[in-house]
Formats: sequence, structure tokens, C-alpha cells
Amino acid sequence: MSKFKTRELLEKLGKKIESVQSSEEFQSILESFSKFHSYSYHNSLLILTQKPDASFVAGYKQWQQKFNRHVKKGENGIAILAPFSYKNRIEKASNDNEKEKDSDDENYVKKTYFKPVYVFDVSQTEGEDLPEIDTSLDNKHQYLLNPILSLVNEKGVKLKFESLKNGLDGYSKGGEIVINKALNPTEKAAVIIHELAHEILHSREERAVLTKEVKELEAEAVSFVVMDHYNLEIKSDQYLALYKESYDLKDSLKRISKLATSIISYCDQKLELKKS
Repeated sequence: MSKFKTRELLEKLGKKIESVQSSEEFQSILESFSKFHSYSYHNSLLILTQKPDASFVAGYKQWQQKFNRHVKKGENGIAILAPFSYKNRIEKASNDNEKEKDSDDENYVKKTYFKPVYVFDVSQTEGEDLPEIDTSLDNKHQYLLNPILSLVNEKGVKLKFESLKNGLDGYSKGGEIVINKALNPTEKAAVIIHELAHEILHSREERAVLTKEVKELEAEAVSFVVMDHYNLEIKSDQYLALYKESYDLKDSLKRISKLATSIISYCDQKLELKKS
């Protein structure tokens, strides 16, 4: 039964990607990455496909044990795919002259398969209020910039702030990022993420394969997901509107989701350390 359900979910995922026909739909996918950054790109899409208004999801037991909330009677779960691993022993021809090996010495191969598990949105539960998240923007503009600067340094990328003309916000060139020093802290963070995405995702080999439009789309999408996660608005219409129906999204979505998730996790860790 689970094999059929897994196949059904994979087909649903494929249809969702194939059905994207506008920059608005593309942006809704990026917003799902922002909300569900702890989930893989395909599970974020499965959540979006089954419950577009979902805002915060968790498993049945997790709601009970971690949040002291309970799933309402009659609610249907949101199916996602979870990896499970198992070991297969590699059989070898026995030699009568050799002592039989202990099972611990046998060679094993690890295999992974996916099967459906279910999560529920907060709107499908009841109980204690969720812990409130600090969304005040008094200093968020500045303190988000700080971990971004730290990340750039850890990646070994040089960063400069200069006066740039002709409305240029920033650019990157093989291990160096230059940012317009006239930008405010929020704009600086967004542009740095955009340029860092170029540095990480678009190596010399990839620069030759991907079109300029695709590279700009991916870089701005990563910036959008991260900034949206922290409720910081940026103007992304210029690049996100580059999405065209004929564009093959699957590989890009993997890259966008993976990099945005790693940046968010890094920033969250730095911001938590700052609070403590």
C-alpha cells in the first residue's frame, strides 16, 4: 500500500512542478520553502499542493509532546515522504578451508527507501498557544546582516562595500562580492545573499551551462526565501518575473531550496547564540 501511495505522491509532485505557468505560482513555491525550510524541497511542495494555506506543520506525536496540542478529530493528515534506511548483507562464496565469519564481519550495503508519513497544520490542532516568535523589526534589519557577513567570511569570499554607479546594487566576480555602500542594512543583506548564491551555485562550469536568466532567477529566489523567512520585504519582481513556462524547474528548485535552507539554518544558529 505504501509503495502505491509513494508513487502517487511522486506523481503529484511532478504534476505540481509541471503546472507552474506564472511568476506568481513560482513565488508561492518560494514562500513554501520559506515557511517549511526544515523540510526538503519536494516535501515543501507536497505540503503546498495538499494544503496551500498551511503555515506551520508537525507530526501527530510532535504536536502532543512538543507543543501540548492535539489534532482535531476528523482532520486528514498532509502526506509527505520520509526516508528509511536498512542494511542488506552481501553474500560471498564460502571457502571450506576458512572459518565461518561472524555476522559482525560480514559486508553490508545500506539502502534507503521513501514511504509516506503524515503531518498536520497548526489550524488542524487545538491546545496550548504556540510560543510567540519575536517579529519586531526594531533591529532585525541590522542583526540579520551580521550573520550574513559571518557566513560570507566562512565561505572564504571577499566582501567589499563601495560606491556603485548606474543604480547597481552589487555584483560578484570569482570569489569576491562588491556591494553598494549606499544601501540600507536590509538591502545589503538581500543583495549579499543574492551574490553569494551566484558564488556557491554558479561555478565556472555551471556559468557556461546555465543561461544568465536562470542564474539570476536562482540567485534572487534564494535571497527571496531567506528574507521572506525573516519577514523582511525586498523587491524581487524584476528577477522572479524572469520565470518562463518553458523553463525546467526541477533542478533549480533543488538548488534553491538546499542553499536557502542552509543559509536560514546558519542565521538561526547565529541569532540564537546572540540571544543567549
